[in-house]
Amino acid sequence: MTTVTTRPQEERKTKFQVWRSRHGWTAGVWLLLIVLVAWYAALLPKFGAFQINSILKNSLPLVFLAIGQGVVVIAGGIDLGVGSMMVLANSVAALLMEGQPFAMTLLIGVGIILGLAAMNAVVGWIVSVSGVPDIVVTLATLFIYGGLALLILPGPGGGTSEGMRWMFTGSTSGVGTNFWPPMIVLLLVTVGVAWFMRRTRPGLSLYASGSDLNAAYLSGVNTKKSKVLSYAISGGLAGMAGLAVLALTNVGDPRFALAGQKTLESVAAIVLGGIALTGGVGSIVGVVAAGIIVFFLDLLLVAIGLDSNTSQVVQGVLIVVVMMVAGLLEVRRRRLE
Repeated sequence: MTTVTTRPQEERKTKFQVWRSRHGWTAGVWLLLIVLVAWYAALLPKFGAFQINSILKNSLPLVFLAIGQGVVVIAGGIDLGVGSMMVLANSVAALLMEGQPFAMTLLIGVGIILGLAAMNAVVGWIVSVSGVPDIVVTLATLFIYGGLALLILPGPGGGTSEGMRWMFTGSTSGVGTNFWPPMIVLLLVTVGVAWFMRRTRPGLSLYASGSDLNAAYLSGVNTKKSKVLSYAISGGLAGMAGLAVLALTNVGDPRFALAGQKTLESVAAIVLGGIALTGGVGSIVGVVAAGIIVFFLDLLLVAIGLDSNTSQVVQGVLIVVVMMVAGLLEVRRRRLE
């Protein structure tokens, strides 16, 4: 009798341990986001649809960049050019979309996303063929794409259609209480990329390449193709981020400082989201919550009375702590394997 009753318990315990090891960090990040939002809501005299809309729409650019960065890091690389790609997409879109109807701006947006995906696929090909480390090649693209943005749009300008603004912000003016459009866009992108990464052969090949490049190659994975694919996805999502910025502001902004800031924030978001910088480990779903947290943290710190300079220091310290914890957990995981 004892043997019969303990085996199911042991089996349930084992299943829980497997779930915790695979999804525990992701669940923890989403729980942290819920706690922070609840804390923020308690600090405000009124918290409702307007605040939810504001958090969602303003976090979209960083979340898109973080998802793209996450795909590249899972595949064993890193993309320091994502911020400049966002700025480039924003500048080109603002220049071409100004005065155009919604249907035309939608076509232009799709063209920009596909164009950046193709451009960044070339970057992935250069990395895989040349053998030059990703960090070196993509650091160069950070400046190249930023320079192209300034050549195309030397200063703030341009615009987009009301329909494009509504799609990313829930309002034709960019300000409102309708949070469903940005939420749906975020869900579609998240579900689409997460499904691709976990349920398709090319997506699983990215995990395999990031876990062990030589083992993946010997197993029949086309590692060069995987590298190109990961960078193409990152480029397309950077294009989405650029369109989201344009929808928020209704103006193109070619500032290089913005590119550098968003690149660093995207790296912070993937680490907080549970993606190991060594590659092969992590979930895109966790990165989404982490991207919102990285954006949202500044609002929370200001709400509790810290000035913007102090809040930047606190954010930096928290990010360092999270990266240290993630590193220690990764070392522990590898020792247990």
